[in-house]
Amino acid sequence: MNRFAKIILGTLAVLAALLLLVLVGINLYLQSGDVQQRIHLATEQALGTPVTVKRTLYTPWGGLALSGLSLPDPTVAGRSLAEAPEFSVQFEFLPLLERKFVISQISLSAPKLTLRQTDDKRWVLLPPRPVPPPVAKPATPAEGRHISAPAYSVELQTFQIRDGAADVIDRKGQYLMRLSGLSVEGKVGADRTISGEVWIDQMEVGGEIYPNRLRAEFEQKGDQLAVRNIKCAIAGGKVRAEFYVNAPKSRKPQFQLRGEVEEVSLPRLIAEAHGDDSGAAGTLTGHFDLKGNPLEASSLTGQGGFSLDAAQLRPVDFIQQIGALLRIDELQLLNLHQATLQFSVSDEKFWMNDLTLKTENLIITGKGPIKFDGKMNLAGRFLVNDKLQQQLGGLIGDQFTPAPDIGYKQVAFSVTGRLDKPKTDLIEKVTGIELRGMSGILKGLFRPPQPPKDQETPQPEKAPASS
Repeated sequence: MNRFAKIILGTLAVLAALLLLVLVGINLYLQSGDVQQRIHLATEQALGTPVTVKRTLYTPWGGLALSGLSLPDPTVAGRSLAEAPEFSVQFEFLPLLERKFVISQISLSAPKLTLRQTDDKRWVLLPPRPVPPPVAKPATPAEGRHISAPAYSVELQTFQIRDGAADVIDRKGQYLMRLSGLSVEGKVGADRTISGEVWIDQMEVGGEIYPNRLRAEFEQKGDQLAVRNIKCAIAGGKVRAEFYVNAPKSRKPQFQLRGEVEEVSLPRLIAEAHGDDSGAAGTLTGHFDLKGNPLEASSLTGQGGFSLDAAQLRPVDFIQQIGALLRIDELQLLNLHQATLQFSVSDEKFWMNDLTLKTENLIITGKGPIKFDGKMNLAGRFLVNDKLQQQLGGLIGDQFTPAPDIGYKQVAFSVTGRLDKPKTDLIEKVTGIELRGMSGILKGLFRPPQPPKDQETPQPEKAPASS
């Protein structure tokens, strides 16, 4: 080996040793109690909530890597509001010497948010800020965690989230929303404006609606947050929406959500909600406009409307029972010429302002409130035209009266109970006979015959063995 090669190798070895010493020195500096406390305080200042970090490590290529990051749940002791196995902070080292924490990028890998509703129906993201005690003398690190304001100023330039997830759980432990595959890319402007894009692979709303492939653009200026160009797929159709939040410190936050639904497959929507989609056909279109305090269900107000095109729908059980009793085939599977719903939202109720289902020979209408907990009190009308009246003959009672719709007679009925267990007087109103007098007949109609008690149920014969 010639002399120059030895010099080059020696120089490289010295540089490698110096680099190693620098890395060790930086990590020792960053691991020191005072710097760790200030980094934690700066991170808490950036996130707005206390932070727990299990381990930190610095590398020139990856920046400051924090593992075991967790944010405590402000409503449940011992639970986490958010967790992230990896949390990297790329920052400029030299500004630390000037007490500036300049973060070029924050990256969270696989974070998980769990938002729980309190018993008094509130949603709390951040704990209340503690009132600082009066300062009699300058605080020192030796006096504890409460240092008089972080000595480091914080500047964040860009941030990103990869493969995130979130759960929203109500006070009864039911999942209101679940999402996975969350990605966010954002930046912070010189004027403190935050903007970027968000993607969500899969969502679940109430265990019944499954939007997917959501994409949106967001921008926050001061107290204003705007999420525009929201697009997602649902049951083979499309949803377009925009979302705005105003969250001033001195008043309650307010939001507005506006959107349109296009070409949503009715059979697929029913199937995803775990319903019976046999015989169903058609597409759903509509619009909605909701607003209120996002943390208080009682403040929610809004309105909207939906319609079905080329629709065929299997009705609820009590409508099918009327069809079986009166032998009206149309009530077993509704081939709808018209299907529209106009609604509004207020006082923790979904108000069905006008529901109209129309087939060739009959019309069913309804209106009334459905509470957010599922309880309902609906008033309906059941209309039959002249053709169906002649077909039924004397099967319908005298309680049918002429309807405003020419050529129809109608009877009023009610639906109460819950969405999952409705109760109605429609059968009594249509037939004119009280159910107490019809109980035996109805059991015979809607239940399979039972074998006599003194006879054993015959067993099916075994099929002869194939030769």
